[in-house]
Amino acid sequence: MLYHGELLENGTGEQVLTRPQHDYTRRLIASLPVPDPVAQAERRQEAARLRAGA
Repeated sequence: MLYHGELLENGTGEQVLTRPQHDYTRRLIASLPVPDPVAQAERRQEAARLRAGA
């Protein structure tokens, strides 16, 4: 995965999606919508936590 021309993540799709190493990748994954309302609420909380830098 690239961010501003810098390589942030390297690995298979599964590796990057299940064990992201960079905060930017974690924020991107947390922003993805999911069909389950409970899981979506958890994702929103995670995204807010990541934006806050916790």
